[in-house]
Amino acid sequence: MTDTITDRMLAEEAKYRNLIENINDVIFSVDTRRCITYISPAVERFLRYKVNEIMGLPFTRFVHPDDLPALLSRFEKTLSGDLQPYEFRVFAKDGAIFHVRTSSRPLWDDGRLVGLTGVMTDISEFKRAEEALRESEQRQSDIIDFLPDATFAIDRDGKVIAWNRAIEEMTGVKTKDMTGKGDYEHALPFYGIRRPILIDMVFSSDEEIEKKYSFIKKEKDILLAEADVIMNGENRVLWGKARCLYDSKGNIAGAIQSIRDITDRRRAEEGLKKRERELEMKSRNLEELNTALRVLLKRREEDKSELEGRVLTNIKQLVLPYIEKIKKGRLEERDMACVAILESNLKDIISPFSHRLSSRYLNFTPKELQVANLIREGRTTKEIAELLNASPGTIDFHRNNIRRKLDLKKKKANLRSYLSAMS
Repeated sequence: MTDTITDRMLAEEAKYRNLIENINDVIFSVDTRRCITYISPAVERFLRYKVNEIMGLPFTRFVHPDDLPALLSRFEKTLSGDLQPYEFRVFAKDGAIFHVRTSSRPLWDDGRLVGLTGVMTDISEFKRAEEALRESEQRQSDIIDFLPDATFAIDRDGKVIAWNRAIEEMTGVKTKDMTGKGDYEHALPFYGIRRPILIDMVFSSDEEIEKKYSFIKKEKDILLAEADVIMNGENRVLWGKARCLYDSKGNIAGAIQSIRDITDRRRAEEGLKKRERELEMKSRNLEELNTALRVLLKRREEDKSELEGRVLTNIKQLVLPYIEKIKKGRLEERDMACVAILESNLKDIISPFSHRLSSRYLNFTPKELQVANLIREGRTTKEIAELLNASPGTIDFHRNNIRRKLDLKKKKANLRSYLSAMS
């Protein structure tokens, strides 16, 4: 009787883990009208429907009618924030019925409830396994044998009572050569010696053995661990999960362990960490470079300001005073006009007004900048024409261009006042 209960509990536990951890899930979204707005391609393997055959249809079309009232009630509760998972039956395209388990949550868009999104898991195998457990002890053995994870079990005396096909492939040891063996025979394929391993520590802890694992943790009655082993001459990283098996009276009847080779994942994680370190180093280098560039740019601005100051000071102190002396001398009218133009151009160079005007209106010609500056100073068209050695008509042409570029063409604004306000 004990062996029978042990086999039943072994198959039930192994089958449940296989279904929960390894089946392909369907991701879906539905709107508040119960219409499907998204469904992942996994549905094609699951229900044999193409994605485009399902999109836009109400999900109620695929639900078993006996399960529909409870499902609709659960739908409304989930919209209200009750996130309990639920199970129901659905029809495949060929009429087959599948048991599914769904976990979903409300879907929001800009603060507006637009529907639900969730994951649908096929638990039909699990449901069929439950039925099979009630009908046949042989079916229990078949279930554990076809689990994708390497799985084995021992009784309370440490004898191997199950050794599935996946662990055969992992270790190279056949089921017939391991079943019924005790004295830590199950440790030989992994460590080459007879000693307690994870499955044995669910009965009693062993500090010396625990030290041999790179990671070990207990969650209630489940032990989780990782270990580095040498198998078939290669360094491998194995993840293990073990727990006790109990009889109908609650007594420990044995233990079960599943094993997964996570070597590739570990290497990928190490590669990712290395890449993160490299990116972090590059980021620091970029930050240092940016800091250096900011210092250089600041220095450039300071040098620019210093140069502008020097030019301004030199013109005011070393050039303009001599122009004033020349103007006081006896000059021909034409020469006096040239001196005036020279003085005006120098003032344009150092004038903040000219800088602002040229930066704001980059399409002003140099001649237009000169005319604009003289207008601001209150010079008449005739005076500007004499200073620039041009005809009054030419100056009027430039005045019109300036008004047009300042968007004053059809306005009554005084040009001199407008330019003065920009100073």
